[in-house]
Amino acid sequence: MVKLTTKLTMNKLHLSLFLIIGLFAACTSDEEVGKGTLDLNFKATYQGTPLVMFDQVYTYPDGSPIKFQLFNYYVSDITLLQEGQSAGDGQVISEVARIDYRGVYDLPTADAGINLRFDNVKAGVYTKIRIGLGLTPELNATQPGDYAADHPLSENYWSWARGYVFAKIEANADLDGDGQFSDKLTYHIGATDLYTTIELADPVVVQKDNPATITFSVDVHDILQNQQGDYLDISQPANTQDHTNNEAIYGFLWTNFTQAFGLKK
Repeated sequence: MVKLTTKLTMNKLHLSLFLIIGLFAACTSDEEVGKGTLDLNFKATYQGTPLVMFDQVYTYPDGSPIKFQLFNYYVSDITLLQEGQSAGDGQVISEVARIDYRGVYDLPTADAGINLRFDNVKAGVYTKIRIGLGLTPELNATQPGDYAADHPLSENYWSWARGYVFAKIEANADLDGDGQFSDKLTYHIGATDLYTTIELADPVVVQKDNPATITFSVDVHDILQNQQGDYLDISQPANTQDHTNNEAIYGFLWTNFTQAFGLKK
């Protein structure tokens, strides 16, 4: 029964893709293909609720109340793939971007997500998107002085580590239940060998004068607690902060991040 269900699901996916390609071909000519607009939208949640900075109270896996102060991460080498294209092919639409939720202060803003718009995407039918979490080794070997002030890589740099911070999670916790949120949680993660690429299947049609959207999501609770229910014991001071010094901490969080990041369901 499982094999039959899987086969039927794949057949439906292939049929849908065939219909999309056929519709696109029927509605466009070589002269009309041109360029189109693609929006990449990045949503952050906590246990399914939009992630809001500062005032919103969430619950750490051990039951402690927490308020988030900062959450951001880099994505790089974002590539659209058409049917049959390998990882080395495809259309690169962004070399690097920093997804930063520091200005998300209310639910409507959080629900809207962080949007990146690309207006010069070659029109066509794309079956997958390839995205790097963190920075490619080439980008991580650069430094802020190589870029203009408004470039994503003009900050988040560790001079002592000769590289960038790939992701930041900062929060204030109330570990003793006095309502003061005076316990700092600070996790800054970044190292060249942490760079991770993933491919996500999401058929999308990019057409002239018809913007398309791909939406990603990451649940920060799933970064702090893995699928087996493990989490950092923040009652221990050694577990409340890390600047990519303790692999047991940064490795745990980064692995969870790469597993939590995906297409919005």
